[in-house]
Amino acid sequence: MKIVKYLFLLILLAAIAATVFIATQEGKYDIKKERIIGVPRTVLYNYINDYRNWEYVGVLTGNDTTAVFTYSDNTSGQGAVSNWKVGGTQGRVQTTKVIENDSIIQKAIIDKQPSDISWGFSEAKDGTKVSVRLKGELTFQDKAYAILNGGVQEKLESVLDQGLVNLNKFLVHELSTYDVEVKGLVGKTGVFYLKQTSKATMGDMNKKASAMLARLTAFTKTNNIVTNGAPFTLLKSLGSNKDTISFSVCVPIKDEIFTTPGSEFEGGKLEPFTALKTTLKGDYSHISKAINAARKHINAKALHENTGGNYVEVFTRNITQTKKPSEWMTDIYIPIGPTTLPPVDPATLVPAVTGTGAPSGAIRPSQG
Repeated sequence: MKIVKYLFLLILLAAIAATVFIATQEGKYDIKKERIIGVPRTVLYNYINDYRNWEYVGVLTGNDTTAVFTYSDNTSGQGAVSNWKVGGTQGRVQTTKVIENDSIIQKAIIDKQPSDISWGFSEAKDGTKVSVRLKGELTFQDKAYAILNGGVQEKLESVLDQGLVNLNKFLVHELSTYDVEVKGLVGKTGVFYLKQTSKATMGDMNKKASAMLARLTAFTKTNNIVTNGAPFTLLKSLGSNKDTISFSVCVPIKDEIFTTPGSEFEGGKLEPFTALKTTLKGDYSHISKAINAARKHINAKALHENTGGNYVEVFTRNITQTKKPSEWMTDIYIPIGPTTLPPVDPATLVPAVTGTGAPSGAIRPSQG
């Protein structure tokens, strides 16, 4: 009986000692990583700012390709949220503050461990220096797990390191690989569409359009609306990266749809028109190069650009078909010549004179 008591006391003392040991371990972690990424600062900032890109480079999931991601409706900017699952573990990150092209502040929960993440972006000789800091504090259970299974900080450092390596490899190849081809004059077919309209600069339009397209697509699925081709943007002009322009993100649909005035989504119809077609293969960040090539062709061929017509960008191959930006395809249609034949004023029509070669009773435009 005494032996049992002594064993019990030893076990109790060992448990107390282990508890004290775990409780006195360092409970905070502060990880800092930096890397030069060979792309412009704006490109890198926009890429990190959009959570849809994180699954392609494993920013917080390393090389684990089995991770399953879900997102909030808005995937970039303040308030955006991403969740992921890897095996039996889960993760969540939310953007709490952004300063454009400078910094991104986030709150994360990685395998039940709350963390603060801060990103910084600065110009570098060969691209952009990105610095990322991950801070957090372990609970008693986290400390115990770390002692039995290895340090949490080491694991987080490894994942973060691998994410930055993947980011550099992916961006340098995928975002720098592009091709522009001016196809020539074509007849752009008409189509019914469902649209949402907003404003942005050309440089920010794709980021904003992506979130709008996600909402449009969800709306068509919820309401069983049959789509009819690749989504596109509709513009009244092609401005520079600094000009704010109005644009509509459109989903082509099989049948005409009518919406009430003031609705978030509106129905419409794109009439057929003659256009100069130019194709950009690669990331949308190169869209200005494609537009410049098209304008150069217009000037060389002395074509008349119809600035009163519709400018259309069709996302023929996009993120829903492939994760690689180098394989995306955007077809740009610049209106050429009149959109429709000019209306004829009946007052200018006079009866034809018999004997002039025209059939009797025909009418012809007045020469006045």
